[in-house]
Amino acid sequence: MKKIALLLFISFIFFNIFALKINEFIVTPTSAEKIELYNDGSNPVDVTGYKLYIKGTSSTSSTTFKSYTISAGGYKAFDLGTAEFNDSIGLPNDGAIIIIKDSTDNLIDSVGYGDLGGAPSPIYNFSTARVDSTGDNALDFNMDFTPTMGSANDCPSNMLGNGNVFINEVYPSDSNDNSASVVEYIELYNNSNTPVDISNWVIVCDDDYYVPSGTSVPAYGYYVLYDSSFPQYFYLDALRDNIYLYNNLGNRIDQVGWHNIPVDSSFSVIPNGVRTFFKGYDEITSVDFKIDKQTPAALNAIEEVLNKENSDKDVKVYSLSGIGIRIECEKDKSGSIEIIDNSGRVIYSSFLKNMIFSAKSGIYFVKVESEGKSSTYKVNLIK
Repeated sequence: MKKIALLLFISFIFFNIFALKINEFIVTPTSAEKIELYNDGSNPVDVTGYKLYIKGTSSTSSTTFKSYTISAGGYKAFDLGTAEFNDSIGLPNDGAIIIIKDSTDNLIDSVGYGDLGGAPSPIYNFSTARVDSTGDNALDFNMDFTPTMGSANDCPSNMLGNGNVFINEVYPSDSNDNSASVVEYIELYNNSNTPVDISNWVIVCDDDYYVPSGTSVPAYGYYVLYDSSFPQYFYLDALRDNIYLYNNLGNRIDQVGWHNIPVDSSFSVIPNGVRTFFKGYDEITSVDFKIDKQTPAALNAIEEVLNKENSDKDVKVYSLSGIGIRIECEKDKSGSIEIIDNSGRVIYSSFLKNMIFSAKSGIYFVKVESEGKSSTYKVNLIK
């Protein structure tokens, strides 16, 4: 009986510890910084002595909760000051990892935001709020334009990767930003054959820009937000930054992040318009983007980046006039093929093989990856 009672007691403690979730947080203004915890268990949880860690890019700060009990199903928004913590602590605007541990150092919950995690970094007077509990910060949190600290969240869910209009290029500030000739911008691309209405969509980077009503992105076309239209606190920082794209209902559609963009360079999707991952928060996780030259409202330098001299003598790619693209390779050659049209769309992909790809007249790029090497051919097909 004693063993059963002990097991029940341990189960009770375990269940209630991990019933706590980081549910919402505000990072700016400094006077309003808060972290909200939610107890989704069936019993109250005493957080006295629990620890809060804020892990930034170069250091970690910590403090301890003072006495408080969160009721079952209850919400509690903690002000980040000495009224509810033993030491004052702050949340960086650019990004951090918020970590909650109990008094014996068991991990309770954590969330990375901004350039240190998939959850969006909230801007002035907004919050980042939980919308799901999948274990993926990018999916589980969204920016709330109307915070609900201390009560149930009501912000829209995420729709990352939904639709056809996404971020395609970013040209941030650099050492020459004080020059009037340097024009910063964010470019969106519509990778579909029909126009897309983006009226009242929101582009966020430290501030929020609302796309004017009546705005449509043409089929396989661009929408460019130039710095002349940036709101007051909307900045693109080449050192480190994040951009978030929301539709007119507040659903997060796309995001990208980076560190240290070289002077006079952009962060561009290569091949142009071909997106595969929509949860990037730094240059490593923003896998579709590469350092490139600036090309606003135009192809992202696809020829300069892709059309390199091929050194693989075992693969031949050439145009068959009036028919299509011919690919020849040795029988024992392994690898992959991508055929890309002149707008940057991948129109065919396969394992490496001998083949003829029928296509209409135009310029194409055939990307061949084999034995750790990547080569790309430019083919001008005439019919």
